Amino acid sequence: MSAERAVGLLVRAFPTLSETYVLDEVLGLERLGVPLRLYALGPSGDPFVHADAGRVRAVVVEIPHSPLQQPLRFAARHLHALAAAPWRYVAALRRSMRRGRAGLRDFVRAGWLAGQLHDDGVAHLHAQSIAAPADLAELVAAIAGVPFSISAHAQDIHLSRPDDVGRKLHAARFTVTCTEANCRTLRRIGPAAPVRRVYHGIDAATFHPAHRAVPPLVPLVLAVGRLVEKRGLDSLVEGCRLLRGRGVPFRCEIVGLGAEQERLATLIAAHRLEDQVRLVGRLAREQLVARYARASVYVQPSRVAADGDRDGIPTVLLEAMAMGLPVVATRVSGIPEVVKHGVSGLLVGAEQPDAIADAVQSLIETPALAARLGHAAREAVQRDFDVERNLRVVLGLLETAHAHEARAITA
Repeated sequence: MSAERAVGLLVRAFPTLSETYVLDEVLGLERLGVPLRLYALGPSGDPFVHADAGRVRAVVVEIPHSPLQQPLRFAARHLHALAAAPWRYVAALRRSMRRGRAGLRDFVRAGWLAGQLHDDGVAHLHAQSIAAPADLAELVAAIAGVPFSISAHAQDIHLSRPDDVGRKLHAARFTVTCTEANCRTLRRIGPAAPVRRVYHGIDAATFHPAHRAVPPLVPLVLAVGRLVEKRGLDSLVEGCRLLRGRGVPFRCEIVGLGAEQERLATLIAAHRLEDQVRLVGRLAREQLVARYARASVYVQPSRVAADGDRDGIPTVLLEAMAMGLPVVATRVSGIPEVVKHGVSGLLVGAEQPDAIADAVQSLIETPALAARLGHAAREAVQRDFDVERNLRVVLGLLETAHAHEARAITA
């Protein structure tokens, strides 16, 4: 694509520490020569950002929440859209009205963004979520006649109404999602919609076994992620209680922040595990690599939350595997697509602390097994989760959509 025909990427906020895959994709697309424009629904508000965010060349444009912030510009852009294609504008307005007040609010912002895309020379808009970003992208496409596509993630899919998801699937030029499990769900909702599984990639040079340190005398069990229900970290704490009862030497560090922090701290205190289990808080990427380097076992105890929320394939799990760490993970959502039991890690049932304790104990007490699984984990990530190779698939889809649009314009 030429510099005059850029791709717009619509995100909730950028950059955010909990969505490192978005940062990696932005950097990867820029390396591939894609002219990007970034649009955010709101400010990042994240005091922790990866140092790599400074390498992003694209400027992040935040979409105003209200026309009161830029009344003249909102009015001018809506009037321009109405004059340029009144039939499209009215059709988009009707579409937004079917969604009630939320739809009308999106319509107002969509008119502003449609004007911004025109000014920036954007030929295609890609929404990094099938929730709020796709809601807005759908209306922008309807107003401006610019095609849009979607990246759908497990949380967005399972916490959205199926009819809303289906509407956006069929409106989008294409949708990509990061696991086969997500693909199956989306294809049930929208059988005729173009859906493609494209795994997230990671930087296997940053997360490399060469960074591994000399193992500590007391094995370190590591878990990373937001402290929320779907991460199942209370099962890990219970597993640690069982390990201590068996006399297995270990320390456990849980990296992250979230709504479950107080409950986890209370559980750790109730089991008198303060000397062995520690809530570390948030870490920047460089600090996290150092934690992976010292760890003996990585645990991903994910579960399906009460509201249906769940992980897809957590990026932190891929990072740990790329570092050559032996992993223990649960059979939830897309996790078994990368962790093959007894081959590239150990799989256990969700919410089974005894099974977590058994698996961690076997890896601590059998170094040869841990080494074999860690080596295979690295190979699995290199084979299926190479960031540049997977982004080339996305680039191919974008170029196909661009070519289709160009033919439609010249026809």
